[in-house]
Amino acid sequence: MEKRYLLLKCGSGSRTLPVDCFTASDMTEAQEALRWLQEHHPEREELHLEPGEFFELLVEEHCPPEKWEEALAELERRRRK
Repeated sequence: MEKRYLLLKCGSGSRTLPVDCFTASDMTEAQEALRWLQEHHPEREELHLEPGEFFELLVEEHCPPEKWEEALAELERRRRK
């Protein structure tokens, strides 16, 4: 059964930045999706890490609903720019 995952960029003293949301069957497939995004979309600056930064993958069922909705709203705002 597929689950929804939220890709976050964290670290380096800045606030957590939602990068993308996608479905995957498990965490391994979600990690493969991140690598695929990085390989096939090198123009997306948010997929590149600076020193001290890291990616976090959150599965929807383990994330408080308000945090999930807030992150999706932020993604939508950034996509409209």
